[in-house]
Amino acid sequence: MIRPGIVPGILGVSAVFIGMVVFGSEWFLTVLFAVSILAAIMCVFAFQGRSAKTAVFIPLFAIIAVVFNPIVRISDSFSGQPWLLGQVAAAAVFFLGGFMIKTPAPKR
Repeated sequence: MIRPGIVPGILGVSAVFIGMVVFGSEWFLTVLFAVSILAAIMCVFAFQGRSAKTAVFIPLFAIIAVVFNPIVRISDSFSGQPWLLGQVAAAAVFFLGGFMIKTPAPKR
């Protein structure tokens, strides 16, 4: 078993925390792209893992990818403390998913 989600998980955590800092500036769009793409990547890794413990991460990463979507900006309807708490929750999902999701090692 390998853990392919460690690097995208840590990058997702850092992107979400950077998004907390640049909220309201023009750099926030870049953060939305990064978080949405990393959540989609983690969703694929969670699907490949297919264990009972990590199956909960598939819908969580799908929700993060939709909420942080920069094309259809659902994030504009959120602001203030609920949005910041949602970003902390997204960072926690990235962190836990990165370290808990395991996929089978490729055969050589």
